[in-house]
Amino acid sequence: MIDAAALTFRRLMGRFATGVAVVLTAGEEGPIGLTVNSLTSLSLDPPLLLFCARNESRTGQAVITRGSFSVNILSDAQQHISGYFAGRAEGWNASACHRYLDWFTIPDCNAAMFCDVASTYPGGDHTIIVGAVREIVGPATAKHPLLYHEGRYSVMRPHPLGACG
Repeated sequence: MIDAAALTFRRLMGRFATGVAVVLTAGEEGPIGLTVNSLTSLSLDPPLLLFCARNESRTGQAVITRGSFSVNILSDAQQHISGYFAGRAEGWNASACHRYLDWFTIPDCNAAMFCDVASTYPGGDHTIIVGAVREIVGPATAKHPLLYHEGRYSVMRPHPLGACG
């Protein structure tokens, strides 16, 4: 059972808007994945990123065992894909993933980064997985990002004063 302090922490951290990504790796039957908003760039030289997976996550364990994964940054038109990998089947299937060299990727995402597991660290009820970025692909122009804020999906609105206002 989660105590009151943990619930308050979760609720207030939910006020920090994040992008939404899907981490993919190869499972026994094909691609498996999980939706994350705990994605962080860690280093430019060498290029490293990190994400966090629940300790009991089947995908997190598969990432560590396989030693490689992809991170797919979703657009606002891909909420159903996020839902699928968050455990809510919403008219999408992992068989729609594409192959890119040794990795799987989600078609039409805003960016895909292909990584090898560089290290892992304990993080309470999660495992912190650091990836060494080996390849990066993405369209020349990004679509609007899929965002997550206060426990629900959100979209980005243009600022009325423009980009630098």
